[in-house]
Amino acid sequence: MNLLNPWNFLWLVPLGGAIVALWMLRLRREDVTVSSLHLWRAIIQETQANAPFQKLRRNLLLFLQLLAAFLLIMALAHPFVYGKAMAGRAIVLMIDTSASMNAKDTGISRLDAAKQNAEDFIDHQMRDSDVATVIAVTNKPASIVPFTGDRGRLKQAIDGIKPTDAIADMPAAFSMAQGAVGAGNGALIRVYTDGGYDTDLVRRIQTIPLGNTDVRFISIGSTAPDNVAITAMDSRRNPVSNAYEVFVDVQHFGSRAITGGTLSLFKDNKLIDARPLDLKGGQQSETFSTPLLSKGGVVTARIDDVSDDLAADNSASLVLPPPRKRKVLLVSSGNLFLEHGLNLDPDVVLDEVAPDEFASVGKNGAGYGMVVFDGWLPAVLPPGNFLIVNAVSSQTPLETAGDHTDNPALIDQNRTHPVMRFVDLSGLNIMKSIHARPAAWGEVLADGEAGPLIAAGSHDGRQAVEVAFDLSNSDWPLRVSFPIFLSNSIDWLTAGSGLGPSSADTPTGSVAAFTAPSGLSSITVTSPDNVDRVLSSPTGGGVVLFDGTNKAGLYRIHGAGFESQLAVNLLNRTESDLKVKDHPELARSGAGSAAGPARRIRNDLWPIVAMVALALLALEWLFFHKRI
Repeated sequence: MNLLNPWNFLWLVPLGGAIVALWMLRLRREDVTVSSLHLWRAIIQETQANAPFQKLRRNLLLFLQLLAAFLLIMALAHPFVYGKAMAGRAIVLMIDTSASMNAKDTGISRLDAAKQNAEDFIDHQMRDSDVATVIAVTNKPASIVPFTGDRGRLKQAIDGIKPTDAIADMPAAFSMAQGAVGAGNGALIRVYTDGGYDTDLVRRIQTIPLGNTDVRFISIGSTAPDNVAITAMDSRRNPVSNAYEVFVDVQHFGSRAITGGTLSLFKDNKLIDARPLDLKGGQQSETFSTPLLSKGGVVTARIDDVSDDLAADNSASLVLPPPRKRKVLLVSSGNLFLEHGLNLDPDVVLDEVAPDEFASVGKNGAGYGMVVFDGWLPAVLPPGNFLIVNAVSSQTPLETAGDHTDNPALIDQNRTHPVMRFVDLSGLNIMKSIHARPAAWGEVLADGEAGPLIAAGSHDGRQAVEVAFDLSNSDWPLRVSFPIFLSNSIDWLTAGSGLGPSSADTPTGSVAAFTAPSGLSSITVTSPDNVDRVLSSPTGGGVVLFDGTNKAGLYRIHGAGFESQLAVNLLNRTESDLKVKDHPELARSGAGSAAGPARRIRNDLWPIVAMVALALLALEWLFFHKRI
């Protein structure tokens, strides 16, 4: 037998001494005169027994009290013995909380069905020796309870998982699970999902080393879901009428016929147009153009009179700022592509200076909403908004990583960033690019074989979009995507406190950036479900980042004397297509279903010792009362 806290035996000295002392002390009694002692012999004996410092007589009660005290102190010392037991399994329960999991094609939401399935696993398949953790798979997966064998605690954690309208980052969740189970011997991963992720996510999941882990997917959802969704929405200024044109794309994912539906367009909560839906071909695109859109405002497209299984994609909004002139400074030795592309925007007032005139004539960009650097950068980049072409420095989203790269091939692009909306770079030919790497604050928008080609970011009072190649060394200026890229860059960089013309196209789950006015120490963001979040704001004004966009709808951004709106939309075909997708290529039959090897365990004895001590105290109490 071993003791975890042997020093607790020192308590025997004061406790045992106190018990013995109480048996040796004389009881103080009142003297009474009686006629004879014959009838009081028992009292005389008891008085003699209570005389101080008298030799103790053998007494059962004293023995029971000392033994009980010894056992109680032994329980405090935590006695234990070593034994052997079969090791339990490490179990990871991953619950998909993406937008499609809010579909109610099963009568309840898919998320609620997934939670029920996970709790059933805990009740019926989890063994007493197993430990489990729960991962909520959101755009930022999180382990919501550490490994534990407490079934009640696990189920409580599952019950607390909230739905989102975001896209689940399943590869990040698998990486988190892999970090939790290691090589995976005796480990299980159970994924409760509708499988609504594309081939790119599947490929990324397959690259995660899960060793011998047993991985299984539990499909959630009915066999015949039905959904009508707004999958795209955008706006453009008409250079002739100077009014906005709003484009909306609607798709039907399902087999039943849709009749009688309406696509309604609202401006500032007032109906301004409506079109009947005819989705026999599965898709319908509408362009709304009306003078009512010339002054901007909040524009919302909504699907009415249609019953389907998912509500989050039945509406989408745009925040269209009122027209305003934006002064743009082009610092270049001469670039017709940039001059022509920037002048296509009717709201742009373009000035051009040579690099050596930037400080004098250009006044270091003071008074301009945006500065475009072509093949040149100043030694010190001042605060401001910049589009940088064919130049990098330690102050930009891209940093130099080596010599130039010849014929870099594009391998990936970020299609969700506002700068890259509707910018298709597939087949782009580039003769030479700067060999660069992203800065810590830079977000890669287009990636090549040798490094990033386009990046963006906000840092230290600077907001920049950067292109790592000379436009004349590519065929990009001859493509439709080039003026779209310039327009998106102007919108994003010159957004100001109004958040930009197309800032409404903020995908759910993404980080939103907006510019706060000076003089405010904090800004409050109120979500569509009326939850407030207070953000710190630079006192001199600047970019504020907000990462709480998990709900689709309009977010109210407000502070002292400042108010704006941010539109967050789902607009994702993969999430709106509610068909349950199985992924047998991701399942693995590992050793997780078998019990682990025998391991040395500690068997605590203190509960038994404590129970014996309590039994002795009860016995001592019984003998005492029998004597009296």
